[in-house]
Amino acid sequence: MAKKDELNLGKGDSDGEEKSSGKGKLIIMIAVVLLLAGGGAAYYFLMGSSTENAVAEGVEAVEEVEEEAKEPLYADVKKILVNIEHKGKTHYVQADMELMSYDQAVIDQARRDMPAIRDRLIILFNSQDFDALKTADGKEAVRAEALVTVNEALGLTAPKVVEQVYFENFLIQ
Repeated sequence: MAKKDELNLGKGDSDGEEKSSGKGKLIIMIAVVLLLAGGGAAYYFLMGSSTENAVAEGVEAVEEVEEEAKEPLYADVKKILVNIEHKGKTHYVQADMELMSYDQAVIDQARRDMPAIRDRLIILFNSQDFDALKTADGKEAVRAEALVTVNEALGLTAPKVVEQVYFENFLIQ
């Protein structure tokens, strides 16, 4: 009879299966690790760029809100009174104006350089056509010219400029 140790009751096969089973588990574990690493990398690149975009968009939105929230600042241009000759008669134009900007440095410069601003505005108003100044379009045109004239007198260019010229009083006589 065969001795108990000599009988092969499947024990020999189990040694081979344990080795291949161990290799199979190792291969599966490596595959899982690679899949997780690949998934993590994909998540990082896909979500990372959208997160950066979201942060950038958020910063832009905050900057826009800050710009909108700025208070307008004003500088008073003292009364300007000029005479205009029209059809042999002397007529008078009187204007009270305010300069508006959102930048304190621009307003400070306008207040400091007010004599130069007033000089240029007096020359501008003195050169206007009396009949044109009687119309709303004529007043709007002289306001637009005054804005350009003020910014030129101050030597300012965008974005730091006087943004509006407002008439508080405008008399033609």
